Amino acid sequence: MAEVTDNFVSKTELKKEAKNIHEFGMILASLTELQIAQINLPENILDAIKDLKNIKKGSAKKRQSLYLAKLLREIDLSKAQNFVNQIKFESQTEIIRLHEAEAWRDKLISDISNLTNFINKAQNVDIQRLRNLVINSQKEIKKQKSKKNQKELFNYLKEIL
Repeated sequence: MAEVTDNFVSKTELKKEAKNIHEFGMILASLTELQIAQINLPENILDAIKDLKNIKKGSAKKRQSLYLAKLLREIDLSKAQNFVNQIKFESQTEIIRLHEAEAWRDKLISDISNLTNFINKAQNVDIQRLRNLVINSQKEIKKQKSKKNQKELFNYLKEIL
């Protein structure tokens, strides 16, 4: 009678792991050169990522991505995964900050009395500049002119927040 070991990994689990590593390889390939350099990957993996970025055709790109996944299975990906998670977190935080600036811009343009609430919330605000930007943005909307002041207001709010 054969002895059953506790280290048995089903074929389905192996396929899921291979798929996850393949997807992670595609995420790595979507990063910028600077971000990839910060991860400290082996040279052969860096070359495979670079090659994958340069390939435009479908089947060749798929082959290269599978090759990258094969190389990634041979190393510990915990540091790389942590780095990618940090990038995602920073990206999500930036998106939240941009949405907040956009919401404040819309509030201030719709009703300038919200200016007091914003000044109480924010720090280091040039009140005169902010008031002028809001008033000029309101004028732009009434005259249906370009959105120059609205963009400038958004950028200023983004700086402050």
